[in-house]
Amino acid sequence: MPMLFSWLRSWLRRRQAPPLETLTAVEYEAVTLIAFEGRNAYRRACEQAGYCLERGSKSGCEFWSKVAIEVAARTGRPRDRRVARSSP
Repeated sequence: MPMLFSWLRSWLRRRQAPPLETLTAVEYEAVTLIAFEGRNAYRRACEQAGYCLERGSKSGCEFWSKVAIEVAARTGRPRDRRVARSSP
């Protein structure tokens, strides 16, 4: 009987799906933005990139630009290569 349980346990382990890979910060933010903003996720990411650019945060702009690219890739949307700047 113990052999049967051992075999069954090992068989079940082999049938389980592989562990999910962890998301990068950009991927996580993109998925979260898509979930909360829906169709506006790409626009929102571009707005965030523009805001960071206006504030002088190059790293923030790069991060949100990558998020916009990831959103575009996940939603099948053709992406714009430039960040729209809002007028003062």
